Amino acid sequence: MREDLLRVTADFTRIVRSARRDELDRPTNGTRWSNRQLLFHLVLGQNVARTAIPLIGIFSRLPDPVARGWSRLLQSCTVPYNGVNWAGSAAAGRLLSPDAMTRMMDRTTTSITAWYDRADEEALARGMWVPPSWDPYFQPWMTRRDILAWAPQHYRHHRRQLTLTTLHPAPP
Repeated sequence: MREDLLRVTADFTRIVRSARRDELDRPTNGTRWSNRQLLFHLVLGQNVARTAIPLIGIFSRLPDPVARGWSRLLQSCTVPYNGVNWAGSAAAGRLLSPDAMTRMMDRTTTSITAWYDRADEEALARGMWVPPSWDPYFQPWMTRRDILAWAPQHYRHHRRQLTLTTLHPAPP
């Protein structure tokens, strides 16, 4: 799991360094984002995983009806969530330079892997109810281990939508 997170970061860095600047604003395959905006969305996925680590720690300690209720509330906000998810990546993808995105990806992955290195099985097994409509790879119940596996899966899914001519084959 740790190695998969590190592979994602190394791959992202290679993509950004090899990307032709004139292609960054080109449309992607299957999204409304440009390549540059989708690059930010790749970073955002890694940040979601980092943010989920403490949230899962909190929600895993709440009574089940409270945790389920929170997930149902979030599920009911899927339409606005999708709008914010799109607009946030669209805006940040325009504002942040690719180099800034690379630094953010590095910092986020360093934080995740540092936590992972200290985590024991009990910490990894903590889970919570999540809104499955927010991402095609979300399950109704996810552990921290699941979220850490989700981040590279999310990355690979969206990586395939980039339309950069300098894109090299994806790592395994």
